[in-house]
Amino acid sequence: MKKIALGILISLVFAAVCPGEEADDSPLILSQGATAAWLTRIIFQDNRSNFVFRDFLPGVYVAAELRNIDYFVTVFKLTAFYPLNSTFNNMVQRSNNPLHLGVDLFAGIRFELLARDNFRLNAGPGLRLFYLTADRWNYLNLGAAATAGVDLPLTERWTLLLDGSASIYNSNLGSNRSMEPFDIAWQYQAGIGVRYSTKMLNVTPIFVRDRQAADSTPANEEGL
Repeated sequence: MKKIALGILISLVFAAVCPGEEADDSPLILSQGATAAWLTRIIFQDNRSNFVFRDFLPGVYVAAELRNIDYFVTVFKLTAFYPLNSTFNNMVQRSNNPLHLGVDLFAGIRFELLARDNFRLNAGPGLRLFYLTADRWNYLNLGAAATAGVDLPLTERWTLLLDGSASIYNSNLGSNRSMEPFDIAWQYQAGIGVRYSTKMLNVTPIFVRDRQAADSTPANEEGL
């Protein structure tokens, strides 16, 4: 299991730093970047303080957009997380095994709400499946998410992506229900990434090449 998890993490890191090539006839557009998540899980208690588990998880992601429908964009996003910091009722928990991993799969749709010359706003709903390994046992969460983001066209082909999401989970899938059932769980994510596309070109990028100087260079005049 650890070897499989490590292989997924290495693959995502490679995808995040090496943009892939796009087929001209494909509606698929890829993006990649870095993200961070704040996961909270609570077990309610009677006549005592609730059990509150919090995790901070930085990670990397690769996403695919399907732009074959006019009204919305279909998005699939795969993220690998590392649980960097974990607390129980605000007390830091030290892991016995540092080789843990979180894997997040998001599938949803995105609506392009506002398009301006130098930025584009988008938002939409989706489903999220989150898997996290831990010292005692592993956790499997399934929930609904709402996302929002801003696209900043840097150049004709490069776009900077800023996004965030909020999710609410059912954390009692599988054997979690009998081992450590949670009453409520939610997660916030914030990410920054890039998209390189040869098909979806930015018409008004922030950094424009100075082509006018080259185009306006006067031709050599013939001798008079």
